[in-house]
Amino acid sequence: MKKIILGSLLALCIAVPALAHPPITVYVDQQKVAFADQAPVIVDDRTLVPMRKIFEAMDADVTWDEPSQTITSTRGSDVVTMTIGQKQVYKNGKVVYTMDVPAQIMQDRTMVPIRAVAVAFDANVAWDGINYFIDITTDGSAAASGNYSKQIHADDGTLLATVSLTYSPLTSNSTAANKINKNVYDQISQKASVMTVQMETAAKAAYTKNPASFQPYYYMGTYQAKGEGSDFASVVLEERTFMGGTETKTLSADTYNMKNGNDAVLTDIVTDSKKELETLMEKGFSALIDQNPDAFYSDAKDRLDKNLDEVGFYLDKNAVVFYLNSGIIAPESAGVIAFSVPR
Repeated sequence: MKKIILGSLLALCIAVPALAHPPITVYVDQQKVAFADQAPVIVDDRTLVPMRKIFEAMDADVTWDEPSQTITSTRGSDVVTMTIGQKQVYKNGKVVYTMDVPAQIMQDRTMVPIRAVAVAFDANVAWDGINYFIDITTDGSAAASGNYSKQIHADDGTLLATVSLTYSPLTSNSTAANKINKNVYDQISQKASVMTVQMETAAKAAYTKNPASFQPYYYMGTYQAKGEGSDFASVVLEERTFMGGTETKTLSADTYNMKNGNDAVLTDIVTDSKKELETLMEKGFSALIDQNPDAFYSDAKDRLDKNLDEVGFYLDKNAVVFYLNSGIIAPESAGVIAFSVPR
């Protein structure tokens, strides 16, 4: 760890669902899986899919033993087994997953819980609860895709809103990098569901109220890995939201330990004390205020003193970037305020 010094500033039984839902679409490594004679079904909030189709889509060999009602699937050196009616999933002889809903036979087809299959083969699963899409990524490397894009239209075809999330992931092929990337993919899946519902509800209301002057809403979230090294790395989320009026921009960041994939705080990275870091932040933002006072609130320094706990940070190359979102020491129009120091 190093000390940072203030430097230059840079800116399974078949249960009939009570409510109908759209057909479930499954993608494996961005390829749509065709289920010809038996579609995926939801049982007790778990999605089951035809055994052979899903294993073959994941490039795994599968065999069925009728006497023992056991499914055996092999991919590379890994052997995964599960038995009809039993909740345990075995991988290379050890239990690696316990299913809420076990594998079962429906209409002469063996159905398996899709998440259990994915977990057993170390794949990533993303669930879009709005469109009923399931996206499985079998590539264990850090370059797997976790992007999301959705357009929402009114009954008359008018574009109401767009929700888009993208991720430029960590590139190293390590256990820690894979753990971090999967964490981000999960964040994208959750945020996509939340933002799609939010944008659809708000945009429909606004369009119904005043269709003539309505402008399409949008939410754009861009995740980007930054400052990737052998010790630490950050994932920065830049968000742009328009719901009528003025576009808002926000920034948030998480930093991780590249040895184990766990969260890291600033004092894990540098040796400065909390007091020294607070002083550094005050000096850095104060210098920005002094450079262009008209871009800040007149009481920006007082606001800064009261909101030091709002300062975020992320790593970028060989620097630590400190930032404050708009509306804290400067108007919304100023965007994110940031400066960087070498580390």
